[in-house]
Amino acid sequence: MRVIPLLLFGSLLPTDSLAAAVQAPERLTGTDVSPAVWGLVEMPQGTGPHPAVIVLPGAAGWRPMHADVARILADSGFVALALDYYGETGGAAIRSDEKLEKWPRWKATVRNAVVYVRGLPSVLDRPVGLVGYSRGAFLAVSVAGSAAGVQAVVDFYGGGGGGTDALEQEVRDFPALLILHGDADEVVPVRYAYALRDAVVADGGDVEMHLYSGAGHAFIAPYASTYSQPAAQDAFSRTVEFLRRRLGN
Repeated sequence: MRVIPLLLFGSLLPTDSLAAAVQAPERLTGTDVSPAVWGLVEMPQGTGPHPAVIVLPGAAGWRPMHADVARILADSGFVALALDYYGETGGAAIRSDEKLEKWPRWKATVRNAVVYVRGLPSVLDRPVGLVGYSRGAFLAVSVAGSAAGVQAVVDFYGGGGGGTDALEQEVRDFPALLILHGDADEVVPVRYAYALRDAVVADGGDVEMHLYSGAGHAFIAPYASTYSQPAAQDAFSRTVEFLRRRLGN
């Protein structure tokens, strides 16, 4: 297994000016799968089988950053899929009512992505982790408790109850959860992190949570004005360590 120092995480993520150099998401499933799975897959060294991780972008949709996250996860020993769950429903700039309309299709896309990665020869039904950012974290939470094979979720500045299901429904039989949130988040206030933690614990689930003092929303994203390199490096280090423990790598 190749190892990339996590201190390189901030510098590895491309800016929008480098987007043209990064491969775009592609359709990974055939016409027999609906909704289709779109994204990029990065493979670790070795024949495997390996656990898998699916990366779910935020409301802004797929960015070059997510391809780099997948590459770093692959270098950490996981089959990594950077998922574009907007692949069939269209762009990110949508109204709240449109979000609720499209939410079930996004959930179905994530479920299909879990089935897809578990069927890869390099995975062979090994456990799957979901790493979600903002809307992607809400989406991961909405699916994780009822998707076969998902054994870990990392929630970056998201929460639960973001779609058509109540939070209490989403957290039933929930897998191991790591919450990473800034306490100065003005987009998804930190109360969402506490509410998710409390709901999972009340249902008997296993939660780890780390809050970043003074950090705002999207603190791990280099393109955001709220980006914090120290917080990003620490959060990604915690993510890899958590996934290794929980997915048996």
